[in-house]
Amino acid sequence: VIVLHERLATVTPSSNRLNPTEKYIQITTRDGHEFWFMGFVSYDKALHSLTEILQRSGPFRT
Repeated sequence: VIVLHERLATVTPSSNRLNPTEKYIQITTRDGHEFWFMGFVSYDKALHSLTEILQRSGPFRT
């Protein structure tokens, strides 16, 4: 899946309540599509990078 940074609306971290080591990242695009990613080699680094990209692209406007 390729999502252009201009299309990002939200980046949301999540984890399984029963198994906290099972972590996910939910990405929502500006046109309403939702993607869930898991199995990162470096979850914290991926989350940091995505959050940073989202902050640089400015606020989401409809």
